[in-house]
Amino acid sequence: MKPVRILALSPVPEEGASVRFRVYQYIPALEASGFQVTVSPFYTPAFFHILYEKGKYGRKALTFMLLALKRWRVLSQMRDYDLFFIHREVLPIGPPVIEMRLSVVEGRALVYDFDDAIYLPNVSEANRFIRLLKWPQKVPRIIRVSDCVVAGNQHLAQYARSYNKAVTVIPTCIDTNKFVPRAGGNSEGDDPVVGWIGSPTTVPYLLSLREVLRRAAASHRFTLRVAGAGGVGQVPGVNVANVPWSIEQEASLFNTCDIGVYPLWDDAWTRGKCGFKAIQFMASGIPVVASAVGVNREIIQDGVNGFLAATEEEWGEKLGWLLSDPLMREKLGRAGRETIVERYSLAVHAPTLAAVFRSALEAV
Repeated sequence: MKPVRILALSPVPEEGASVRFRVYQYIPALEASGFQVTVSPFYTPAFFHILYEKGKYGRKALTFMLLALKRWRVLSQMRDYDLFFIHREVLPIGPPVIEMRLSVVEGRALVYDFDDAIYLPNVSEANRFIRLLKWPQKVPRIIRVSDCVVAGNQHLAQYARSYNKAVTVIPTCIDTNKFVPRAGGNSEGDDPVVGWIGSPTTVPYLLSLREVLRRAAASHRFTLRVAGAGGVGQVPGVNVANVPWSIEQEASLFNTCDIGVYPLWDDAWTRGKCGFKAIQFMASGIPVVASAVGVNREIIQDGVNGFLAATEEEWGEKLGWLLSDPLMREKLGRAGRETIVERYSLAVHAPTLAAVFRSALEAV
């Protein structure tokens, strides 16, 4: 039987966590189910690496324009595929011209996927030069013309259902055969490692914990290991280890931690997030303390498979408990792992995505 040809379009390459876990990791399972997937990102890996660096606006603008011109080649390939799978947007700026064109290709299906509240204005400080060119109002238009929509959580799905009834929730999930607890558990006698793994754009969330970490360090010995931030400098009184992030080391970075922290502010943007850092820590058997915001409250049962914190006092108290009690760390880490295997694993959700694609094809 001839495979169903899918063109997956994303603004970012595999180095971007969102597309890596919502598109790329599904490819083997999709191919086993009769789909042939081609992924076409807008940014090249090289450009993606400088995208969030401060400055370099001239170089960024020129490269961006060249990539935008190249992107329009998609329209010449429309009939080479049976289904278009758009993750977030085809072009990072401007109205959804390409999406609109793809939606009316006869006999072809369009599936739209989003995992953040990208219908809100949100641009990193490193890329202020595109602030006026962003087009968040494109999101409802794309949702309207899609045959099926995939949302990363119920908050996003509720928004999407205002424009399209064919909405399926698929959380950003994890391959629990790749993200596994480290062998041998914690190293007895070593100072615990409190880990934060993110990106330069999410560093402000970590910095909001500076006072909590300083107070914790006054009564507990630990190392704060920060990965993916490009360096956060020193936190007074805290032993900080900045380490580089890479795709190859991603799973092992989580396994260098004894406790994970996932701080967020409570606002419209964070309520659209999918709790993925908590999911990664939990899949690795690492107990996590996370802000009591949005989907975190669905993933984590406070005191059962992790901790939720809403105030600095709660953060300090719950982080202190984990720092002082290895048995509690082990218990919560084990329960967290079980939660992810049962509810947020690739094995659970890959069949759902395949079913969405089949449903979209039946609709055209």
